[in-house]
Amino acid sequence: MRILVSVVAALLTWAASAHADARLPAVFGDHMVLQRDRPVRIWGWADPGETVRVTLGPHASRVEADTNGAWQVVLPAMKAGGPHRLTVRARNTLRIDDVMVGEVWLCSGQSNMEWPLERCADAKAEIAAARDSRIRHFKVPHRASGTPLDDVDATWEACSPETAGRFSGAAYFMARALRKELRVPVGLLNVSWGGTRIEPWIAPEGLEAVPSLAALATRARTAAGTEPRSRQQATVLYNGMLHPLLRFPMRGAIWYQGEANHAEGASYTDKKEALIGGWRALWKQGDFPFYFVQIAPFRYGTESPEVLPAFWEAQAAVLRRVPGTGMVVTNDIATVTNIHPPNKQDVGDRLARLALRRTYDHDVEDSGPTYRDMQVTDGAVRVRFDHAQGLRTRDGKQPTHFEIAGATTGFVPADARIVGDSVILSAQGVPEPLAMRFAWHKEAEPNLVNAAGLPAGAFRAGSIPKPDLLGQVEDARGYTLVYDLDLANLGSSPRYDVDAAARVDKPFDRVAYLLELQSSAGGEPQYLWVSMDAFTRDATRLRIPAAATGTVFQQAVRGLTVRSNVEGIEAGTGLTGSLEFWASNYGPQNSAGVAGASPTIWDFGDQPAGDGTAEGYGSMQVHRPDAGQTLFAINHWSAGTGADLGIGNSSLDARTRDWTFARNAGSYVHKRLRVFVRMR
Repeated sequence: MRILVSVVAALLTWAASAHADARLPAVFGDHMVLQRDRPVRIWGWADPGETVRVTLGPHASRVEADTNGAWQVVLPAMKAGGPHRLTVRARNTLRIDDVMVGEVWLCSGQSNMEWPLERCADAKAEIAAARDSRIRHFKVPHRASGTPLDDVDATWEACSPETAGRFSGAAYFMARALRKELRVPVGLLNVSWGGTRIEPWIAPEGLEAVPSLAALATRARTAAGTEPRSRQQATVLYNGMLHPLLRFPMRGAIWYQGEANHAEGASYTDKKEALIGGWRALWKQGDFPFYFVQIAPFRYGTESPEVLPAFWEAQAAVLRRVPGTGMVVTNDIATVTNIHPPNKQDVGDRLARLALRRTYDHDVEDSGPTYRDMQVTDGAVRVRFDHAQGLRTRDGKQPTHFEIAGATTGFVPADARIVGDSVILSAQGVPEPLAMRFAWHKEAEPNLVNAAGLPAGAFRAGSIPKPDLLGQVEDARGYTLVYDLDLANLGSSPRYDVDAAARVDKPFDRVAYLLELQSSAGGEPQYLWVSMDAFTRDATRLRIPAAATGTVFQQAVRGLTVRSNVEGIEAGTGLTGSLEFWASNYGPQNSAGVAGASPTIWDFGDQPAGDGTAEGYGSMQVHRPDAGQTLFAINHWSAGTGADLGIGNSSLDARTRDWTFARNAGSYVHKRLRVFVRMR
């Protein structure tokens, strides 16, 4: 009898274990905030076919779990208020208490978004005053994943002096301002990770929708389903931290990121477009508001002062390209020696201003002065601004950080005076200005503001005629243009102004490269022309050897003709040379045994990692080993304005002759590469 009882007990235990309790994702928990005035999606898991009953406040629904055990109900939209109880009944019962209905904002980015209140300015006093329990915070833990995840390990916290120190400072101060004006609960979904680039936050669908990111999309598809090599790998933070929240209704998103991508210039605009587009497509809430923070001035070591302004320009370009976006400028609240400015109060207030004006239709100024147009009259430049009511300076002094340039002068500091909604610029020695720029330095902390005290961000306008040195190269006759690339458009997938490879419909016997570099508006443009016997029959392999091209050349080339106006470059014909074209990282080891190359200095005998095709630093170099000379180099193109450009041997770094580590692309006002073939 005892044996029979034991068997029955064991069978009952097995039967119970064969069924799973109904469960909810972690985002449905005590103290949660649901988005008001939107249908409420609630989902979870149970046994396949099991009936699940869901009650929230006065609303109820029932559904059967599908064959995978997944279920979802959609309840009617609710007005702001609470607390409510969420109840889920299946074979077990789940109760979620203290549920509020109000405004929900997704808060994402890197360290300046993650930066906790306890490390912000006046932290002690701010935490002591943080007694508004209707501000709620949900911090998603760091996790990279090669596959989209369904859940996270996190909990909601109601604001109090005991909890608020862990909240995102920028998000908390935004929520505090919204609470004051809207008087409804505010929920913050904090999905951030310090030091991360933008690429891992982009959804695969976002990458696929932006043509210039095709190579990045291909790599993401190839790596999908595998263990991430790095948290910086494309899509892996979207998979691990954002995907679990996809169906959770929200009002919009705020974003504070860019320090980790700051050297790449214009290509960041494409990545931001992919990020926003992918999130919007997958959340299925239309073009929800997306407000972001322009990163602050910072002393990035020996980096060119113009690298960071080019990134600010790329951030601002998002406003023109992507609807429903807004940007906070922070150049007046920076700490140029601290990449984490502690003043997150103003950051949060400015984010709230964007939301109040553009999302909630409140009458509040949400932007500092923004460029409208420029006119040149009698040797002076008149720059007009929008959002210019009460245009002034925050210190009562003359406007700072304005520069103008003429055809031959380069940019020089301008005398600036405010007239109505405009700033009038002039400078001795620039009688015919053609261009202007504002705050064009990595440490620029300008003083121009409007009546609301909001600052103007960096911008530039006008243009200086660019040189075209092709006419000086007699050897260029008979050649056909295949590629034309403004090197301001470098990136993982450079954007060519001309891509005529498909029109190369005859065999070609010669290949030529023309590189032009000009370091200032009034400076002498440098150029190098090098033509050579064709080293490939495929015109598509002549361009920058980005990872997507699969191009790798480390070989000798013959029949070089060299023309240049750079001192030290020996002109001639019938010369011998060598190529180093690959996408991967590389070292100075002379494993190829190139005569005269150093095994310890980066020069013309470098060694690519692996087979050279994996995305890494990247090298596009043409050399004359017999003369111990680099002819030209374009390296690290994925870094954009932080790429390496050079003609002749580099003298910037004792470790290198081939411009590796130069990070100088941002220092050139004109930089252009053209590729030619001579068809037979």
